Amino acid sequence: MIIGLTGTKASGKGILSEILKEKGFAYSSTSDRVREEAIERGIKNHTINDLQDIGNELREKYGPGILAKKTMEKLQEKGDVCDAVIDGIRNPGEIEELRKQNAVIIAVDAPQNQRFDRLIERARASDPTSWEGFLQMEERDAGRGENNSGQQTVKCMEMADYRIINDGTLEELKTKIEYLLMKILSKDKEENKVTANKINKTEKRKSYLSWDEYFMGIAILSSKRSKDPSTQVGACIVTPNKKIVGTGYNGFPQGCSDDNLPWDREGEFLKTKYPYVCHAELNAILNATKNLEGCSIYVALFPCNECAKAIIQSGIKEIVYLSDKYADTDAVKASKTMFNQAGIKLRKLSLEGSSIELNFKV
Repeated sequence: MIIGLTGTKASGKGILSEILKEKGFAYSSTSDRVREEAIERGIKNHTINDLQDIGNELREKYGPGILAKKTMEKLQEKGDVCDAVIDGIRNPGEIEELRKQNAVIIAVDAPQNQRFDRLIERARASDPTSWEGFLQMEERDAGRGENNSGQQTVKCMEMADYRIINDGTLEELKTKIEYLLMKILSKDKEENKVTANKINKTEKRKSYLSWDEYFMGIAILSSKRSKDPSTQVGACIVTPNKKIVGTGYNGFPQGCSDDNLPWDREGEFLKTKYPYVCHAELNAILNATKNLEGCSIYVALFPCNECAKAIIQSGIKEIVYLSDKYADTDAVKASKTMFNQAGIKLRKLSLEGSSIELNFKV
């Protein structure tokens, strides 16, 4: 699958590209072709205006789709055209060129003030450093009334198949991206599969669970083993190649009576459950059948600080969760601090309205 990215400057296209690269997509950008041309011309300390001028000249000379065409050729040279993301789409001709390859076009946008702050923070040499310079770049990039060879980002965004508005936190953006990619990739599989009808009359079942639904379903099913009368949580640990290597649920340690120890949430500390209970994440780690380096852990609730320590030390690299309802507590704030410093990926699933029914009748 080819995915083309268009959108305003500093809107978050780079984050989308990074997520796609993590999923195995090759990456290239039409802007790379322009920078290569600038270097060939001996323009080393190029500004955004230099790059815009060069891009316009190339389109004027070779056609509006030339940068996309050259980028596709670069990917083909490397053998990376099966799954690839192409960033920097700024002219309708580039979209038309990519659609010859059945590309999906995604537009990313964000409020101007947020994008200006991000642009200043990333501090690229070619970027403007003042609000006035930003607005000038913005107007030219938008391409209202521009000729066919210039930047026309506004028109490109109107032509896009999907649109993401990046006006929240980084975590919120990642959630939006993951949801959109799940939608695009599932649609692509449906449209491009060789149906069973071409081989026989029986089609394969279509309502099967996605990997995320399956693993989160295992975590929730594990929670049904918990004796805790107020909160039941389960966890499921999965390797990068989709193998389950550990499950667990919240409860007391082995040999400690579920009947004699307290389940209360309030009162004197030693008369509550908190000194004694092992959370689902810790039990899943202790129950694991192999080294957990690079694994993901699926859990309904965002992990507390104590579980965060065990997760980090075990080598797990991704947390997939459903709810962050205790986000305002010190325990969860501490977890996020440690996860961010340790480079742990956090991914919130949006499965509202979904359900799995278990029927033991065979």
